[in-house]
Amino acid sequence: MEKDDKRIEDLVNKLMQADSLETAPADFTDKVMAKVEALSNSEVTVYKPLIPKYIWWLLAAGFATLVGNILLGKPSEGTSLVERYNLPDVSFNLFENVSLDVSNTLMYAIVFLAIMVTVQIPILKQYFNSRLSY
Repeated sequence: MEKDDKRIEDLVNKLMQADSLETAPADFTDKVMAKVEALSNSEVTVYKPLIPKYIWWLLAAGFATLVGNILLGKPSEGTSLVERYNLPDVSFNLFENVSLDVSNTLMYAIVFLAIMVTVQIPILKQYFNSRLSY
């Protein structure tokens, strides 16, 4: 076994001595730095808002007009805003007539799902973090 290792080592030494060492061109560093500087001087992306300024001005003017109309409009005597502008009555009792009967099987399934999700999230986070680390 030692003889085989010695032979392999001798062969590698002969190959290394026969091969010449490659050298970089004299201006290699200058060329690389010129490319780096060219990348750093590239155009910067200009910020362009998703909603333009004229839309914000139109919204502000509309809101101011609405507030002005409500505050400065001629109020009818004894009428509320709902009656004056003929607005519908809105009820916010969304869950008034809703009854929720859950079977034991569904309750166990929901609890089991919640447990599995809370266990899997840290495991998947660790897995993806380890994949992204270099």
